[in-house]
Amino acid sequence: MLVGKLLGPYKVDKELGSGAMGSVYRGIHQETGERVAIKMISIGLSTNKSAIDRFKREVAILKQFDHRNIAKFITSGRVANTPFFIMEFLEGESLDHVIARRGRISWEELVPIGTQLCAALEQAHSKGIIHRDLKPSNLMILKDGTVKLTDFGIAKDDDATALTAANSTLGTAAYMSPEQCHGKDLTPKSDLYSMGVMFYELITGRKPFMADSAMEMFKLHTKGTFPRPSKIVLELPIWLDTLICQLMEKKPDQRPLNAAKVAEALLEIQERVSSQVSAGVTVAKRRKGEKAGTELALDEADKEIARTMIGKKTKKKKTPPIYAQNWFTLSAVGVMVLLLGFFVWWAFIKAPSPEALVAKLETMATTDDGKREARDTVIPEFLKAYPNHPLTGKVAEWRDRIDLETTERQTMNRRKSGRFQPDDAGEKTAWTALDDEEVGKLDEANRRWQDLLAAKKSDDRDQRGFGLLAEKYLKEYKSVDDLSKDLRRKLAEEQALGKKAKGDTEAEQIALDATRGEMEEKYEKAKVHWDDLKKHSDGQADLRRWWLLASKRVRDLTTK
Repeated sequence: MLVGKLLGPYKVDKELGSGAMGSVYRGIHQETGERVAIKMISIGLSTNKSAIDRFKREVAILKQFDHRNIAKFITSGRVANTPFFIMEFLEGESLDHVIARRGRISWEELVPIGTQLCAALEQAHSKGIIHRDLKPSNLMILKDGTVKLTDFGIAKDDDATALTAANSTLGTAAYMSPEQCHGKDLTPKSDLYSMGVMFYELITGRKPFMADSAMEMFKLHTKGTFPRPSKIVLELPIWLDTLICQLMEKKPDQRPLNAAKVAEALLEIQERVSSQVSAGVTVAKRRKGEKAGTELALDEADKEIARTMIGKKTKKKKTPPIYAQNWFTLSAVGVMVLLLGFFVWWAFIKAPSPEALVAKLETMATTDDGKREARDTVIPEFLKAYPNHPLTGKVAEWRDRIDLETTERQTMNRRKSGRFQPDDAGEKTAWTALDDEEVGKLDEANRRWQDLLAAKKSDDRDQRGFGLLAEKYLKEYKSVDDLSKDLRRKLAEEQALGKKAKGDTEAEQIALDATRGEMEEKYEKAKVHWDDLKKHSDGQADLRRWWLLASKRVRDLTTK
């Protein structure tokens, strides 16, 4: 139903998929060509309070995240009284499709996938949010290997307890934790259990439990046993085998402490294997006292491997260690000479071309971490080596954009936290201007940003950032006046045509209602609408102009 329509600057291009709860569309920004994903609740649920509340909860949760491994929220709104929200468009393949296509993945591939998933979960858990629906279809692998966690539709946070009935069991049965099956209160360790089930399936190509009904699956999660993954995949390192089993412990307190610890364990496993530590020796040296018949007990095959690898020590003629042998010393010296020669050639003779540096910059600029690294390395290297190259202007624009994003993000976070004081005069002026904006004193705020504008020419990186921020906000102030003029123009057309004007977005519709109230001298009614718009647009970067306009009008109407 949305294909071909405009949602703000985005034109709906095609439907990507649909389900019982809603549909997902692809949208394209009409000016930049940026592609986005648009999620809309099903029309049949647009009057269902529970579904609407859950949809709003997902939006509220997504707004809290700014993490490279979690699908990024852009904005939200309503069309024909049906809510929708817009997220970044992910070009890649979901993990369930990977498994369907390949059968399973290697343990070496699991490590980077698992560590990125742990990073996403650690971010969510640190904010008191439990995903509750971890499964391969909710993990996207992008072309560059980045993992994105999606679908927080049934996620639970500290404020969401009223959205689901007591003892309810939301989630996909095959991946649910025992406590989730029982309908008990959940902790982040419930997500760790689901992650263990996912790891098991990714490594072995099959789920640990199979059942014909949800109730049977619940029983298996709470009381059933499963074959160790190493029984199915013989080359699986024993440490990873143990970690997966630990993640799937029935009791939460027997699982790893948190997602960060799981990530540490995965990296340690990778390091151990790369160091060629003997898995058989580790098996033989497991703690004593494991009871036979439990899932973690050694079977005869394990013991035989361990006995074979440890074996009996036989006396051999002692030979000097490798590093003390002549051939090793001569080889090491030769390698060092070669490396030194290569370094001199690369550093002083073979400088990277400007095209190569720009190509590297374009690759790094796809992620927040990459942007920060590029700002500290590639960009200064380019500007120093090629100050007058045709590409220098483009690189300088990248530098300014990164500095602006960094300054804006840090300023907002520091000011919002309430734990900091401004570090210098530039930051103090910016904070004061933002305080003025909050109460609608845009003229005063405008003067303060004007004072900061000169800092754009500063050699100090932090001060330049405030100058760039001032330049951006001063442009927004000019566009606020344009918004007000457009609203009054539409209402003038409304009177001339006798047809009520409608806004293209929810924000514009609220602003039209507010402006109409002012023109009719119904100031109290108008102020209510402006208050609504201010709350609706608060904290959303793409609606900042509407927020500024609403803040100014609330102040002006308070006087009236």
